[in-house]
Amino acid sequence: MTKADKTTQKRAAAKSFLIADCGHVNTTLALFDAAIDSYRLIARATVGTTAAAPWNDISLGVRQAMRQLTTITGRPLLNDNDALIKPARPDGSGVDHFALTISAAPPLQTILIGLFDDVSLSSARRALDNVYFHEADTFSLSDERDEKTQVATFLQIKPDLVFITGGTDGGAEKRLLELIENASLGIKVLANIKKPQVVYAGNKELRERVRRIMGGKVELLVADNVRPHLNEENLDDAIKTVSTLYERQIAAVPGMETLQKWSGVTPQPTAQAFAAIGDYFAALNKGCIVGVDLGSHSVTLVIADPDQRDLTVSSEMGIGYVARLLAKSTPAEIARWIPFAVEETAVRDYIYNKALHPQLIPTTETDLFLDQAAAREIVRHVVSDSMKQWTQSDDGTLPPFQLLLARGSTLTNAPRAGQAMLMLLDALQPTGIFAVALDRYGMLPALGMLAEMEPLVAVQVLENVVLENLGWVVVPVGKGQAGQPVLNVTLNSDLDTELEVEVMYGTIEVIPLKPGDKTDVLLTPNGRFDIGLGAGKSQKFTTEPGSVGLIVDARGRPLVFPDDDIERQELVRKWIWDVGG
Repeated sequence: MTKADKTTQKRAAAKSFLIADCGHVNTTLALFDAAIDSYRLIARATVGTTAAAPWNDISLGVRQAMRQLTTITGRPLLNDNDALIKPARPDGSGVDHFALTISAAPPLQTILIGLFDDVSLSSARRALDNVYFHEADTFSLSDERDEKTQVATFLQIKPDLVFITGGTDGGAEKRLLELIENASLGIKVLANIKKPQVVYAGNKELRERVRRIMGGKVELLVADNVRPHLNEENLDDAIKTVSTLYERQIAAVPGMETLQKWSGVTPQPTAQAFAAIGDYFAALNKGCIVGVDLGSHSVTLVIADPDQRDLTVSSEMGIGYVARLLAKSTPAEIARWIPFAVEETAVRDYIYNKALHPQLIPTTETDLFLDQAAAREIVRHVVSDSMKQWTQSDDGTLPPFQLLLARGSTLTNAPRAGQAMLMLLDALQPTGIFAVALDRYGMLPALGMLAEMEPLVAVQVLENVVLENLGWVVVPVGKGQAGQPVLNVTLNSDLDTELEVEVMYGTIEVIPLKPGDKTDVLLTPNGRFDIGLGAGKSQKFTTEPGSVGLIVDARGRPLVFPDDDIERQELVRKWIWDVGG
């Protein structure tokens, strides 16, 4: 067989993949196929999502994106009946596989029931953090409402899910059973209007009694106790159970039945697909990675290493829910990231308008900086709250990591790569040495889905560069005075050129690197500063150039702003200028 025949045979055996990612605002379609003996991203198209009124059919947006892909590639994807052509035909039309990730389904409206907020309820929240959910109300021992009011709460909220936990295995029973009795009245009254899903993940000794209390009209799902012992947490079974319930939420989205027929594969929540690709990078790098997805209606935070993964889906802090930010940050705290004076009323007006129209793109400099300032505060709160919950620490800081994966239109639509980089550094305030990759084309959830379907395809697509490398970041830790030397950076490129840079405390230093030129970097910190190996210890590594370059963030942790407004604005302006923003 000739080489040409072998190549033809490989191409004939290759399968094509069409992955849709349906968010609240946008639907992105990506086409992957073999080209030049390797799988690549062939084309992508983005349109508005049509799950909500006035369309009420999510498949309409997917079809529109398919037509765009046909225009781009010349490859017909829909037949005369507006159905997906599957499998691919010899004439090049259609695709072999279609799959779907989605965050457009509404979050699970949830009532939590448990004994203590910092024990079983805290564990319940960590389990629910793996899906899109909204904590509508909580019943616990600290709840002083009477039985009538609690029953009325069920009718008012009409929850999708009642999640019951509490009590260690074999532990106290009476108080938990009283809470469950009261809740069962509300659930049974509500059952005439809407039947919520009920999950019990508490004291295993009470399972049969809970079944009798709930009666036959309610579907009760039982999961392993999330807190079998006071100092032991067991979330896997509860996570699996609530994930199954969210799949039902997805199936109820208008138009989803059509897409599921085309797919044959269970649609996956976008957050889970994003977490899956995080697992891949953690295994690839043999270390910790952090992933941040700033969406229109949710923020997803993934921290993964080869042994474990922590996932938080905050369904109440996306750009589309930005009005809720005002409950956590004052207008002044938001405006502190802006390099000029902005009235507090202007901050509020912009945030409320953005909440009504999350799809709007900033058209003025003020709107752009307000948009980016709100993004910083949203991500900052999600990270802080998540880390306090996961690690039970007070500072809410991230652990050291090797790679930061970031996505979301506020980041990818930033006019300059330096602005995206600065938003991430300001919001996360990370430390140590790490690389930053931006999902500019919205491919990471699709690749997470591909990684489970066809791992080789995901690997080859990533090798063919679908992520934008923003560069490497070095953040020394230590206390210092402005202008004090913090770190010496020595660079040697493939061309044997040497450059030495001394970085001062309180500054951001961006060192451009030549495109296509690998550079050896030697970092020598001042004796009191630590870059991850211990105070004063040097480190050497090799880096490739990114969109921004090599960034040394020596502003200190946490970031401190001057009290004087003019000084603060000048400082923020300097930070933006230094990163090329």
